[in-house]
Amino acid sequence: ILKLQFLYFIVSNTKPFKKKMALFKSIEVGAMSLKHRIAMPPLTRLRAVKETLAPGPSMVEYYSQRASEGGLLITEATCVSVEGVGIPCTPGIWTTEQAAGWKKVTDAVHAKGGKIFVQLWHMGRVSHESYKEHPLLASRTGVMAPSAVGWEGGEVHTTSGMQPAPVPRALTTEEVKELVGTYAKSAKLAVSEAGFDGVEIHSAHGYLLDQFLCSATNKRTDEYGGSVENRVRLLLEVVEAVSEAVGSQRVAVRLSPTTADSMTYHGAVDEDPVGTYSTAVEGLNRFNMAYLLLSEPRWDFGKYDDNIEKDPGFQTPLVNGDVYRKIYKGVLMGAGGFTPKTAVEALEEGTYDMIAFGRWFIANPDLPEKIRTGAPLNRYNRDTFYAHTEVGYTDYPTLEQRKNGTTNGYNTIEQGAVGATLKK
Repeated sequence: ILKLQFLYFIVSNTKPFKKKMALFKSIEVGAMSLKHRIAMPPLTRLRAVKETLAPGPSMVEYYSQRASEGGLLITEATCVSVEGVGIPCTPGIWTTEQAAGWKKVTDAVHAKGGKIFVQLWHMGRVSHESYKEHPLLASRTGVMAPSAVGWEGGEVHTTSGMQPAPVPRALTTEEVKELVGTYAKSAKLAVSEAGFDGVEIHSAHGYLLDQFLCSATNKRTDEYGGSVENRVRLLLEVVEAVSEAVGSQRVAVRLSPTTADSMTYHGAVDEDPVGTYSTAVEGLNRFNMAYLLLSEPRWDFGKYDDNIEKDPGFQTPLVNGDVYRKIYKGVLMGAGGFTPKTAVEALEEGTYDMIAFGRWFIANPDLPEKIRTGAPLNRYNRDTFYAHTEVGYTDYPTLEQRKNGTTNGYNTIEQGAVGATLKK
């Protein structure tokens, strides 16, 4: 009888793992050997030290909690310069003090056998003049963008709350070329001093590099505007310079292609998104990068985060994977609206090679283990995503803590209770 009971325990506890086997196959990503295909994507959390914009102790704990043996974490968007800042308490990677703060993060992640990339960010026109009041940012020369085109009807974060988006000044051709060096310098600092395994170049979500890609935000008449090839030029120059600085296998890129029917980001739209982003993706094939991360435009800025079961984003078919899988030759990662079930489908169908879970990773520091065992997931609370406290940041319970009775007031949801299959 005891043997039969033990056999039943083994079989019943391996079923969830077998169903999700695709997520737990090893994969070579650039210079890294990963043990599973579950990544944490960049997630803005606004917990950097206000005065220095460097990581503090809470950020070390946060990333350490989410590290796993052979797993990949990608940091929150991290500014490459004083001009790149556009939200209070977002971290930077342009000073040695910031690099020292990040080194504590990378050491903590590496101590648990994990890997970590930093996302390099410049917000472009999604910023405000008020940041010049910050002592660290006093040298700013205004809000800049590809062209003097404002985000009509949009609001941006300022040092005193949300304000109407300003009309930016257009970067000169010389300044655009200098930007290339800015990214390369931050990348080298990140790898050589901060200890990151690599860098992800943020060219998505309507921020600076994406603004150069999109026809609605790029009205330039020089070599960086006009034709699709010109609008893609800056991204490819940045990738080339960063690859030379740290090695191409330590470099990745994030893109967020949209369609006429999908959500858009900060007013950055293109008259021919498939044509533009296809040109960009094809250009990236020239580099032996670690991976390309694509955002699936279906989470709608968290509009339904208080009703997970009915969130349409979890039931919307993939938009970008099928299109750009045919073009990109390297490791392709998807993020946006995935559940454990749909992640497995995307991998098994060959649409993506890795899946990044955002909101689920915020609420579940041990997400890979919970997915592996089929355990219920902590529900996330958007009200604390951008707070400046430990609540909703480092207090979500792990599976082991829940077994010991610790809940910290968080409810759970069964993995199978949300989302649908990817099939139309």
